[in-house]
Amino acid sequence: MNSLVNFVLAFAINALWVLPLLALAAEVTARVHRDLRACNVYRIWLACFVLALAIPVLPCFAPFHLGVRSAGAAAQPMVAPSIAQPGVHSDNPQILSRLGAVTSATGLLMHLSALFPTLFFIYLASVLFAWLRLTWGLWQTSRLLHKTVAAVLPPEWEKRWQSSLSAFGQKPIRLLLSTKIPSPATVNWPRPTVILPAELLDVDGAQVTAAFCHELAHVRRRDFAVNLLCEFFGALIFFHPAWHWVRAKLARTRELACDDLAAEAMSGRQIYAQNLLRLAKKLQASAGTQPQSYALGIFEGEMLEQRIMNLTEKRTQSPRMRKWLAAIAGTSMLLGSGMAAVSFGMTPLAAEASSRTDRAPAGWFKAGSKPQSYRTGVDHAVRHDGQPSAYVQSVEPVSNGFGTLMQSLSAAKYAGKRIRLRAWVKAQDVADWAGVWMRVDKGENMGVAFDNMENRPIKGTQSWKRCDVVLNVPDDATGISFGILLSGTGEVWISQATFEEVDKNVAVTGSKPSHVSDTPVNLSFTQ
Repeated sequence: MNSLVNFVLAFAINALWVLPLLALAAEVTARVHRDLRACNVYRIWLACFVLALAIPVLPCFAPFHLGVRSAGAAAQPMVAPSIAQPGVHSDNPQILSRLGAVTSATGLLMHLSALFPTLFFIYLASVLFAWLRLTWGLWQTSRLLHKTVAAVLPPEWEKRWQSSLSAFGQKPIRLLLSTKIPSPATVNWPRPTVILPAELLDVDGAQVTAAFCHELAHVRRRDFAVNLLCEFFGALIFFHPAWHWVRAKLARTRELACDDLAAEAMSGRQIYAQNLLRLAKKLQASAGTQPQSYALGIFEGEMLEQRIMNLTEKRTQSPRMRKWLAAIAGTSMLLGSGMAAVSFGMTPLAAEASSRTDRAPAGWFKAGSKPQSYRTGVDHAVRHDGQPSAYVQSVEPVSNGFGTLMQSLSAAKYAGKRIRLRAWVKAQDVADWAGVWMRVDKGENMGVAFDNMENRPIKGTQSWKRCDVVLNVPDDATGISFGILLSGTGEVWISQATFEEVDKNVAVTGSKPSHVSDTPVNLSFTQ
């Protein structure tokens, strides 16, 4: 689950800056190539959409990422004195102060990382909202189809309909009549269908032909299916304003491309434009009654003025050099976006690392037999019951030592009492073993009471598990050390730790204080 969260966050963060760059590249390319056909401009924006989904994912599959490794290598571990058993207490107060200190200036990224779980659920909510919106539109489309009847055309209209089908090379297509839509529309549910409004029966033949040709252009281009795919996958970037800009551009250029095809079928852009304008005036009174659906209407997008200008304005060919320069500039911007995403985009590993600190939590320090082989800190992404965790992670592919996150305190407050250390622990790919540990010291005699869970180790990958260590503290004890240790490679998290006195009826988990003999024993080594 944590890997999925990191992957999604890496994609969303990369999309934040990749999407505007791609949209700008597409806009520049489309504006420079003013003489391009609308279908080609539509392809530019469609390519922009596809790249907007693909490029933010590229860093997640890149074979290397400079930022992550260098950041990890730059964080020099705080090394405590090597010890034979985990949890040695240092007599140097400067070392303890340095190892236990924590700065309040953890950086903006670290503050934001605490919001990563919340941001993930906000992103997930936006995706679900977009999919629910799509589902609602499809349901409305289905309802619209159920409230239609088969269209019975007058002989003249039937002749125009068949002529339009022949012009677009289409097989017989279902033709329906509805009182619920203000203008002709096309759906593919489940097969190509043209829906005519009841008001269309009052217009003349040429205007009907314009409507037929426009809707059949949608069918030839398979716009309904392409639009649904864009809506479905566009939910992944629904949160980004740039996607809604690209989405609007796709809708506009789609209608312009259909106008171009319809104008060719009617043997003249001027003729088609005149009939399109007259048809719009005829149907204007019933506009606004259409329910939300994904039927593609002839007046989709409320851009009639732009469509008329596109049909009537004279086009001039751009110089060849200008075309080449524009193509090179647009291609360079698109390739630059991909290269920048791979080089500087956030990977799932970076998303995971950015939710962590690279220093021990306040009051804790790192130690062990090979502390340089491990790193530790606070992880705001991996939580238990909403609380952050601390982690110990191996940074070398092979390790024959152990690292521990620990703290030490005076035993004076707990002398003669039974103490329990309780914590929730999670493990990932622990090759050797890990465990919660506690040790009671008496002067120079370390380990008069000790338990590190070696007899009940945590291994492999485990979800959150409660771990208890219970020890007796002798009356003359001087110090107590405790923490979480990791032996070998892997990673372990600890959360919601408690340290408290318990009743004598709570069983001790560790070894009892060792017996000290008054005289030497077994000097002959016969036993």
